[in-house]
Amino acid sequence: MTDDVVALLAQRLSDPAALAAQVTASEHPELDETRSLWHPQSLADGHAGVGLLFAALAHGSPEYARTAYAHLSAAVTAVRRPAHEGLYLGLPAVAFAARTAVTRPGEYAGLLTKLDEQVAVVARKLVDQDAPRIAAGTAGARMAGYDVIAGLSGLGRVLLAAGPEHRATTELVLAHLVALTRPVTNADGRSVPGWWTADPILISEPDGIPGGHFNTGLAHGIPGPLALLSVAYDAGVRVPGQERAIRDIAEWLLARRSADGTGWPNIVTLNAELAAAAGDRPDLGKVRAGWCYGTPGVARSLQLAALALAEPEWNQQAVAAITAACDQPLGALGYGDATLCHGVAGLTTVVTLMAREPGGEELADRVGELTDALVRAADPDHPFLWPAAAPVGPATVHRPGFLDGAAGVALALHFAQNPSAPVGALPWDAALLLR
Repeated sequence: MTDDVVALLAQRLSDPAALAAQVTASEHPELDETRSLWHPQSLADGHAGVGLLFAALAHGSPEYARTAYAHLSAAVTAVRRPAHEGLYLGLPAVAFAARTAVTRPGEYAGLLTKLDEQVAVVARKLVDQDAPRIAAGTAGARMAGYDVIAGLSGLGRVLLAAGPEHRATTELVLAHLVALTRPVTNADGRSVPGWWTADPILISEPDGIPGGHFNTGLAHGIPGPLALLSVAYDAGVRVPGQERAIRDIAEWLLARRSADGTGWPNIVTLNAELAAAAGDRPDLGKVRAGWCYGTPGVARSLQLAALALAEPEWNQQAVAAITAACDQPLGALGYGDATLCHGVAGLTTVVTLMAREPGGEELADRVGELTDALVRAADPDHPFLWPAAAPVGPATVHRPGFLDGAAGVALALHFAQNPSAPVGALPWDAALLLR
């Protein structure tokens, strides 16, 4: 049944031109929001993200390779590059998708040579923009400068996969993220962790948080740098201070869990941080359970750190936290939708990965429960089988892409059912900084 659902979605997404026309045509009012979000060079909502699905499937079923190539071609042919590029938008997104599609040595070599250099250019620009602030020890990190979606954590993952040719830029990124963990002085003269930011959590909340905050979500917060630093360390790509930075972030996160110790809030406010630094454990707010914000993303980043530095106690705490997330009162029904970003697919992918690591074996039984929930949520009457929750209100939206759309759900489902299937040199879930 699982394979049938994935195959049905793949069939509906197989023609890049027809899919783009369906998404962008005005006669499809049910796709209004998708139309405004769609960009061919987007991992979240575009050909690059849809191509990830076919690239992953092609490693086990070569007949999908041609479709992966077609989506990648659509992402680079006569497409204007967006003004701001990161892992999820622009040429870095295409570079990531193309590398996941490599099934034999030399495949996509010419394209990747050009794309990887562009990723390096974007990464060096971000480092240069923030380097003076870092050198001065001034507070005010920008989430889009260091995070997974648009910043150095996501770009660094692409460069790490690019290999020795871009080792210098990869190490530059790692060194900058190490520097991000050093204490800085805020406007009140207080010493605070270096990732303090005055940025709003969401575009929909432009006024931000009074006093700023410390973001704890994997998508936009300090778990992103933790994951990249840990994956690179485990791969033998190391810079001075990297181990200390991993320890500092991991220990900070573990000390700022919810009062019952089972999860993490979206953010830690400045006042909460000052209280925590003084030894108190203040109420840190509602605990979410998504990849983007909440326990699954943070727990996996901690597990990666534990594996890199051989810290079994961190791993035990990460597994305990994700077990608690699976045991929330409504189970899978407690999620807003089926997607990767903040839905059941994200939790499923994290649990599948963590169950395969030492100390995570107890999670294996949870995988079947989660995949069953994803299969039950598929509805052939919807254009892309799995609708997503609208950002505002009770409505649903129909998105074919990776992060908030159906392609990501299908990838999570396929991987959970085939965890040992070949994934190539760069697994698709590395786009989530999960490995």
